[in-house]
Formats: sequence, structure tokens, C-alpha cells
Amino acid sequence: MAQSELPRGEDKDERQSGETLKAAPARPVSRFSGLFGPKARVDLSRRLLAPLVLALVPLFWVADATHRSSLTTLGRDQGIFQYIAWAVRNGAVDYRDVRDVNGPLIHLIHMVFLALGGADEHRFHVLELWATGVSFALVGACIPGLVTKRRPTWSERGAWAAAGWVVLSAQYQLYLYWNQAQRESFCDWFLLPSLALQMARPARTARGAAWRITAIAGLSTITWFGKPSFVVFTVMQVFALLLDREVLATARVKVTRFLLGGALGAVIPLAYLFAYGDARAFARISFVDVPQVYRFIWAKSVQEIFGEGGPLMVAAAGIAVSALLLGLIAMRELPRRVLVIALAPLCGIANVAVQHKGFGYHFHPLTASTHIAFMLIVAMLWERYRAVPRRTPLGRVAASVVSVAYALEVTASMKGSPHIQNVWILAGGETPLRRTYEEYFNSFKTYDFFPWEMREAARYLEAKTSKDAHVQVYGMDPYLLFLAGRRSATPYIYAYDLNAEAALDGGWSNKPTEGDLYRIRLARETHEKDLLARLQAAPPEAFVFIDKAPLVTFPDAWEDFRHCCSDTAKWVASKYHPAKSFGEFRVWLRDDLPVTDTEMKWP
Repeated sequence: MAQSELPRGEDKDERQSGETLKAAPARPVSRFSGLFGPKARVDLSRRLLAPLVLALVPLFWVADATHRSSLTTLGRDQGIFQYIAWAVRNGAVDYRDVRDVNGPLIHLIHMVFLALGGADEHRFHVLELWATGVSFALVGACIPGLVTKRRPTWSERGAWAAAGWVVLSAQYQLYLYWNQAQRESFCDWFLLPSLALQMARPARTARGAAWRITAIAGLSTITWFGKPSFVVFTVMQVFALLLDREVLATARVKVTRFLLGGALGAVIPLAYLFAYGDARAFARISFVDVPQVYRFIWAKSVQEIFGEGGPLMVAAAGIAVSALLLGLIAMRELPRRVLVIALAPLCGIANVAVQHKGFGYHFHPLTASTHIAFMLIVAMLWERYRAVPRRTPLGRVAASVVSVAYALEVTASMKGSPHIQNVWILAGGETPLRRTYEEYFNSFKTYDFFPWEMREAARYLEAKTSKDAHVQVYGMDPYLLFLAGRRSATPYIYAYDLNAEAALDGGWSNKPTEGDLYRIRLARETHEKDLLARLQAAPPEAFVFIDKAPLVTFPDAWEDFRHCCSDTAKWVASKYHPAKSFGEFRVWLRDDLPVTDTEMKWP
């Protein structure tokens, strides 16, 4: 008997003593031995090690930040869209009865959330985080099979899906609550899976390739109805698709299928627009008012946007990883289909630049695509070197080190998450009751955003006006109307439609011309005349002036209203009286209402 066949516990000396050894009984062969044997375990670890490192190392802090972000209140923009969706659900015609420069996709998403219980702010956040997380996981599931001939297993896709959720959620949780659940992050639900499908291992049949192109185009095109600037990604995707030789389709089939998919992607937001909105009003706002008026509001040059510390580093990281991927594609280390990810950060930078604003949430596509690109580098190294022989382990060691280093970098970045830094939210927002306290809302108060005072004013309006009353707001927070359950008396829910000085000012490199100035003033005058006519035809029960609102001239809202809308202000003063003030929210009631509330001291 060979030494390797000795039963456990016996050694060479016992064999040499002359004792007769009995053969060890044969072990029964399990039908699962092939699945859990040494070879299978080694193969499984080689497939799953890198994605599990990315998924597990930062997991605790990413999950913690995600939980904390669900406990925050809604910011101004989210509140605006909540009101619009609620008003449309209650009979208003979108873009005709409510003027807004944003696409119908955003209003539709908020309408769906309201139908799912999203009127509650915590549930709204939970719904949004679930949808965001699913899109991140789908991206991760498309990563395996990048440079290997062997098709990835479901366990491998699952591990990368987990890695995608963790890594992309980590970058998402670096955004303040104000910049989450925003237009760009909603568009990412569709854009990122579209990019991932185009980058994923090619379909094995021409039929499968055709359907995949349709899905890619549909997901990409629907983003146009959230922000038109996302068209830059779609154009890039067409370019990358035509260069991809692995797709089992001719150039003609690719273009035809892409056009079909684009048409299908436009169906849902257009169906919403025709069912709940005014297509003509939407077209006028989008193609006349936006280029003539709104593009000058809060305008920033490219130098101003990317000269700041945060955007500078974010843009630099995107450019660097794009250059690296393009180099690897040129050297044939990566397939051409990865071109769509290599160019995505550059498109993200262009998407920010063309909007001339540089708001924090504009960077969502850039930061997300940058991290997808970094995950591809980890996947490439791991797939390239995970199966090298044991005698030449350097490549596998290097790939492991890169995986760990990137996981640690993602983990370290969580120190900068505003949700991790906000320790107070764990106690202050842990229960529905605590999320109604003044202390909770005051933690989100800023120089021009007053969530607690807004809710006090909403409760007052709900108590002092009839259920079907209309209320006119002058400021930038129509969320007040949503909280009070009251419709706006006119389509003008933004102060900048009536005070044009922000548009007249323009920006450093985006100054309006003489022709622009004339059109801006003409638009403002038209808005005021329409406002006054609507108010006189159906006087609302209440008027609310919000002090310190953005994009106005004077911090006192009534003084600002008198300054920019003098004719309407005279009419309001003759019909309404100051009733009560809640901090910056000043409620005026109509004189003929059976309400004798004059608690507010008016100067």
C-alpha cells in the first residue's frame, strides 16, 4: 500500500513494524461531489473572489448610508414634482395648468410613486432607492464574461450584481438628500442598464442581437423625456454600436433596430403627455421658453462649473478612466463593445456642460459611469489572470491587489457621505412620529428652504380654506400646496416666471443679447397679464408669499411681488389681507371669507 493510501493516524514507522494493515473502507460517492469537490470550489472561488471583495468590503457602510438616506425629508425639487404629479392626478392638465420646464418622464415617475404610497416621504425614498438599486444591480450582472470565452454562470452574475449595487450605491450616497431622487438619477435608471446591455457579452444569435439593440435604444431614448441633454449619450451609443463587430447584425439592421427601439422608448412618456398633459404647451415651453428665457437663469460657464474642487476631481477621474479604457481597447486588451463605457464619462461631462448650471445632481451620469469603468478594469484583470497556473501567480496576485485596493477606495469614500456624517438622523428620524417633529425638519433648514414653516403654513391653509379651494403661491415651493391638498390658482408656481431679473442677468459667459432681453421681458409681461386675468376671473381663497425664495430680487416676497408685478399686487392688496405668518411663509386670505384670523402683525 502506498503511503498516500494509509488511513488517517498511521505513519511510516507503524508500517515498517510488520503489522498488517487493513484497507480503508471506500467512501460513498455523493451526487453533489462534483459540485462541491476541490476542483469545483477552486473554480467557484476564481469566479467569485473579485466581485465578492467589491461587494463585501464596503457593504456595511453603504447599507448604513442607504438606510439613513431613506430617513431624510424631500428637498425643493422633489417637492415640486410631488405637487405636479398630485395636481395632475386631481384633474390638472400638465404643462397647461402647471408650468414646468422638465420632461414628462419625471412627472410620470412621481405619479407612479404616489400611486404606490409615495406621498409619505419615507416610502418615497424607499421606492426610489429600490428602483435605483435594481438598476445598479442590473449593470453589475452584465459585467462578467468581459474577456473570457467561457460564458459566466448565474452565481458569477449574481456576485457581480451585488458588487454593482454596492459600488454604484456608494457613489450615489455621496450625494446630499437634496441631490438624490433628482432628474438625472431617475434617468440613470434607464441609461445605465442601456449602457451595460451594450457592453455585455454579445448575444449568440442574430435574433437575440436584434432584440438587444431594440432594448438598448428604448432605454436610452426614454431619458430624453427626463432631460433632453441625454441625447448626447444616445448619439454616442449609436456610434459605438456601428463600430462593434461582435454584434451579429449588419449596419443597416443595427440602425433599423435602434430606430425601432427609440420609438418604443418614446411611447411611454408620450402616452403620459397625451393622456395627462397639453402637448402644445409642452412644446412651447421646451422649444421656445427654455432657449429664450430659462437657459439664462443661474447660467454658469464651463470654467466656473469645472473649476470648483468637487467637479474638478470628478471630471478628472472620468477623463482618466476614459483614456485608460480607450487605450486598452486600442491595444486589444478589451473588446470594442467596451467603447460605450469608455466614452460614457466624457458624455457625462458634456451633459453637465451643455446645461450651463453645474448643479450637484447634474453629475449623476458622470460619477456612475466612471465607477462602472473602474469595475470593468477590475473584471478584466481578474478574468485575465484568475486561471493562470500556480507556478506563475503574479498576474492573479496583481488582480487580487487591484480588487482589494478598489474596494478599500470605495469604502474610504464613504467618509465623505453626508448621510454617514449625519449621525443625528438615526435617532431623529427613526420613527414616523419623530419625522413629524420641528427638530427633525429644522435639521434640513437652509438660508432659502424652510421645511417646518412650510408644514405649519400648509396645516393653516388646510384648516382655513375649503377642500376644493385654490391657492396662489409666490416663491419656489409649491410643495406647500401638496402638503395642504390645495391646487394652484394659476399655472405659475415659480417666481422666476414673474420676476425676470435672474434671466436678464444671465451669467458670465452666457449673457443675453439685446434681442434676448426683449424676449425675456415680453415673456414676463405676458405671464403677468395672464396671471392677473386668471386671478380676476376666479379669485383664489388664499395667497402665500414666501420670503427669501431663490431667484427673486428682494428677500421680502411681498415687496418683490410689488416690484415685478405692480398691477397684480394692487389687485391683491384690494382683495386680500395678511392673516398669519409662519416664519418666511406669509398667508393672505381673501377679505370676503368668513375667517377672522388677524394674528399676524404686519408692518
